[in-house]
Amino acid sequence: MPLNDPSDPYDNRPRVEPEIIPPRAQSRQRGFDSLFLRVEEGDDGIKRIQFKRPGPFTIVLMLLAAGVAVALSFVVLSALVLLCIPLVIVGIAFAMFSGSAQNTWQRIQGWFGRFR
Repeated sequence: MPLNDPSDPYDNRPRVEPEIIPPRAQSRQRGFDSLFLRVEEGDDGIKRIQFKRPGPFTIVLMLLAAGVAVALSFVVLSALVLLCIPLVIVGIAFAMFSGSAQNTWQRIQGWFGRFR
């Protein structure tokens, strides 16, 4: 059997070759535009996808947005840590004085118990 026999059912060659369209070869048609991807659908019903490279200005803006997000998360986490410090101090003070407060409460109850 020859290598490229058209009757071979296991032939791995694609049946349709992809159409490669150079940039700016088409006029603007209706479609979806995003930052790096452009999808157009022509009158013939074929969808064309074009990928764009980000420019230096876009890369700088993306890095700036990522830096702002990291800075905001750092501020939120540091605020949570600073909020926990007084709570820990109150907890330690409560643990230190809970024994003496229990003794004082028992004395108060004993003092009021005498009047019954």
